[in-house]
Amino acid sequence: MKHIDNEKWILYVTDSLDEDTRVHYENHLYSCDHCLEQYLKAVQAAESQMPVLSNPLGFTDSIMKEIAVVEEKALIKPKKNLRKQAFMHYAVAAAMTLALMSAGVFSQLVSTVSAFENSAAKEERSIISGWLNEADSITEKIEENIREGNEHE
Repeated sequence: MKHIDNEKWILYVTDSLDEDTRVHYENHLYSCDHCLEQYLKAVQAAESQMPVLSNPLGFTDSIMKEIAVVEEKALIKPKKNLRKQAFMHYAVAAAMTLALMSAGVFSQLVSTVSAFENSAAKEERSIISGWLNEADSITEKIEENIREGNEHE
């Protein structure tokens, strides 16, 4: 297995490598304990070069306050936009309804649906009538057979 040298791990830790190389190094860390040790040494070396925070607790608090301010602004803005958007949607829907009503689309739709329902009802009656006629003919045949059977006895 080919190991990655310490200088390259320092480049990795300082984010000086391209994305493909970084992915390759990260995958290599899963299978190589030697390179994992080199990586940890590079992290320690890079950490010593980082600026020291004078007040780490204050730093965290200031970041949390900034996040709260950003979230608050994000929550305030959409309310105005949502009201305006909802009003526009209702206005467009009302305008389209009036236009369709004046064009007579809804009355044509109602007459088309009524015609469809009437044709479906006629088809149902004809199917049912056909079944009843078949049932009548079957019962007539049975009655004829019974009569013929009685006549032969």
